[in-house]
Amino acid sequence: MKTYNISPIKELLNGAKSAFIAVPVASIDSIGSALALGLSLQKVGLSVSVYCPQKTDENYSKLSGIEMLSDSFNTNDLTISLNYPQESIDSVSYNDNGGRLNLVVKIKPGSQKIEREQIMVNNQSSVADINFMLGDETALGEQANIVQKGNWVLISPAVATKAWAKATIIDPDAPYSEIMSFLLPSLGLNMEAAVAKDLLIALRVATQSFSINVSPETFEAGALCLRSTQISQFNPPTGGPTAEPQPNAFDNQAPLEKVETSGNLFGNSAPSSVSTV
Repeated sequence: MKTYNISPIKELLNGAKSAFIAVPVASIDSIGSALALGLSLQKVGLSVSVYCPQKTDENYSKLSGIEMLSDSFNTNDLTISLNYPQESIDSVSYNDNGGRLNLVVKIKPGSQKIEREQIMVNNQSSVADINFMLGDETALGEQANIVQKGNWVLISPAVATKAWAKATIIDPDAPYSEIMSFLLPSLGLNMEAAVAKDLLIALRVATQSFSINVSPETFEAGALCLRSTQISQFNPPTGGPTAEPQPNAFDNQAPLEKVETSGNLFGNSAPSSVSTV
């Protein structure tokens, strides 16, 4: 299993309440990895947003957490996040009270009230408590200067040295999804089914079903993800000899083979060739 120098990242995560993930170039590999990271951070209570300037299409609809992704970014935007169960929220609205904007969050009857410490306000001019860049920030164009503020972690399959990065994970022998498959467990972040599913889809696309750009560690990463996606497919047996199958993470979505064979998914961030098995 690959190991990375995660100490600087763990220090940045300590006490963080919000995270921002930037993906300069869209591909199933980069977007799937960013969403997997985002879902894992959400699981430990962080408010997460993912930004990629390139619009995605229906080929990305299989990925969990796609609602976190935005193709626009304004440094003057204000984001208000609630660390509160979404299923307990009845509605969100706003009104104009004498020229003052009020945001109204109504909770369902019987739900606990929203405490002040559960409310997080994030002005994007300061980005977030911890920020991740998956690739070269120069591909962001006029938004590339976002790295000049905040604590940034660079994750890349291409060798690079960036002065703005407080922590760097570089692995020239791996696609983003392989890096993330080993990085998340190392950080103690959750590899639940939705996270592993995103990484497995990204791995399969980046390697064309593990036929190119692979190493022994690529197969190991795939095994880690596959094992996690299968853990929640069955309930523990209760009152019978067999478990009841649960909906598979891949059900009711476009065939994965269509995603794998689409020629426009790799963008400019397809992993460089490594030894082929």
